[in-house]
Amino acid sequence: MPLNEKYVLILGAGKTGLSSAIFLKKNNFKIFDTRKIKDLLPEIKKNDFILKNLILEKEIDFKLVDYAICSPGFDLTHSLVKKLLKNKITIKSDIEVFIENNDSKIILVSGTNGKTTVSLLLEKFISQKGLTSKAIGNLGNPVLEYVNERKDYFVIEVSSFHLDISKSLKSELSLLLNISEDHLDRHKTFDNYVRIKNSIFKNCKISIGNKDDQNIKRGLSDYFESNPDIDTQNLKAVKKTLDNLGLHYSFKELEENKFKPMHRMEEFYKDELNRIYFNDSKATNCGATIAAINSLKGKTKIYLICGGQGKGADFSELAEKIKKYCSAVVIFGEDKEKIEKKLDNFNKYLANSFEEAISTCLKISEPCSSILFSPACASFDMFKNFEERGERFKKIIIDERNFNSI
Repeated sequence: MPLNEKYVLILGAGKTGLSSAIFLKKNNFKIFDTRKIKDLLPEIKKNDFILKNLILEKEIDFKLVDYAICSPGFDLTHSLVKKLLKNKITIKSDIEVFIENNDSKIILVSGTNGKTTVSLLLEKFISQKGLTSKAIGNLGNPVLEYVNERKDYFVIEVSSFHLDISKSLKSELSLLLNISEDHLDRHKTFDNYVRIKNSIFKNCKISIGNKDDQNIKRGLSDYFESNPDIDTQNLKAVKKTLDNLGLHYSFKELEENKFKPMHRMEEFYKDELNRIYFNDSKATNCGATIAAINSLKGKTKIYLICGGQGKGADFSELAEKIKKYCSAVVIFGEDKEKIEKKLDNFNKYLANSFEEAISTCLKISEPCSSILFSPACASFDMFKNFEERGERFKKIIIDERNFNSI
């Protein structure tokens, strides 16, 4: 790159950073990451074009930075972010850049829980009306991998991290499903998290929210009603969204054609003692596990396995639900003591490993009960992601050798 020529600064050399670099390939860019080169993704380490554009903070001339693309996982309290803001340099999310460079109609979907399911259902039912649709964003590959595609509708799952970076995401329709405590290690307070989530409505033509969630702002274009059954609630949100787009389905049609995503209340096994096993590894916050407990309460005895990285959550409400509706709970992972302290004298067990948690639950649970694996926490203390965690749980249960040894 010639000296004194402006460039785009990419913050974070992960998947989002890589997709941003590929998007900007014909332009000038530099990438900053807090990690050492040996700790970066293999795709980065073996890409000479990317490596030669890595830059140290001390090498950055802020007069040459056109704007910055910030990866969702980048620490917004980092000194470099403060310097960019001080120099009045615009910081964008990759979703902002996508929307600025793609003329498809955009549907934004966010919420503490259910956003992946709803995004995929919207893709499916929009496509069934003969329109082109694709669900992208937080549910899979970074959005800039699709920036050159044209669809009637892109459904973009938006996390609080994306919203925290973005100033104003433009959309045809923005949908907010629910708000409960999550990511407080990043956002510090629940009030701040609520504010960030509601920012999805800043620049949309149609705004839709959960009528019964008091954390969602009033005065929106439309609302859907909540339901104790999370699947029904998700379908209500989908129907309300489709109705507002003029794509009408009966609720029965949606119900008959719905699907349940992997690792979300996945009923996958019934043993010789008639114990039913549920893999809910996608429950990475308290709200998701509370919803899982609510869906089973009153049907059978519930034996819960939970734990992991709590992300700064307050486990008080979850503990009350556990004490009211569960027969026992087995807790594992990094923040197990934080959960255990909220449960007072309840029937609780601490495990030193994932395998021990499962073994303990099988020893204490009664015939004809429900074994619910719903962690209420992130997986990164033990696993690469929630998918790996869920697959490991299922393998231990289903694999006869593992099953007989625990």
